[in-house]
Amino acid sequence: HLQGWSNIVKAVKLCLEPVISEDQVDDVQQLLKKFLDYYERFVVYFREYYQHNSQRLAACRISFHYLLHVANCIKYCGPSWTHWQFPMERICGILQPLIKSRLNPYSNLSNTLTLLQQFYLLPFFSISKSIFKEKLPKQWNSKQNINNYGMKYGRLRTSDGHYISSHWIKRKNKIARNNYCVQIRRTIDKVSHRPNALPQLMIVDIYGIVDYFFVHKFNDKIHMLAYVQLTSKIIDDEYECKYFTQFKSKEFIDV
Repeated sequence: HLQGWSNIVKAVKLCLEPVISEDQVDDVQQLLKKFLDYYERFVVYFREYYQHNSQRLAACRISFHYLLHVANCIKYCGPSWTHWQFPMERICGILQPLIKSRLNPYSNLSNTLTLLQQFYLLPFFSISKSIFKEKLPKQWNSKQNINNYGMKYGRLRTSDGHYISSHWIKRKNKIARNNYCVQIRRTIDKVSHRPNALPQLMIVDIYGIVDYFFVHKFNDKIHMLAYVQLTSKIIDDEYECKYFTQFKSKEFIDV
């Protein structure tokens, strides 16, 4: 049994070679024939079909019949890795949307592919300069320039004298106080996804960890920002305790 199954293993390894010679293709054909011969003679399940009896119908499952065509497919189409199921499905998925004519689908597909290839090659010829206009570099308003300078802070003092720390300067001590997990009251626009609608402002509470504070100058105004890692949606349980399941992305919030 080991010798019989080794034939198909050797054949599959040859089929997966990046480059395969004609002699190797012939070896694939012989190995698969040996495997099928072994399967017909010694595997009980397969003997239900042909049984090497000329009085019986010479029939078998189509998957076994396909093995006899593998070598010919390699001769016609190239190594197996160029036309196995995954790349062929990708190609079919690319080609199908290109067909716009139900009356002459094949000629329509051929013309479309020819035009696409011509467009792909255009950048390599000087004529492309007269067809595709060069994109002018975008001119930015000087008031929109952002400088690369800012000041990073580890602690914020509020107007009422309280201090809010940050994860950046936390002490490496198990009994250190955690004063960088915060509740933030934020004003948002309920209809921000509708650009032409009048703003409908509402106040929401969000929670997160302050990584650090940052002072930055933009458009001649000084802005103080907090870089915060926000939590996922806050859930209220039956005891009115709030909890969340995970942390989300980080973002800057205007202090």
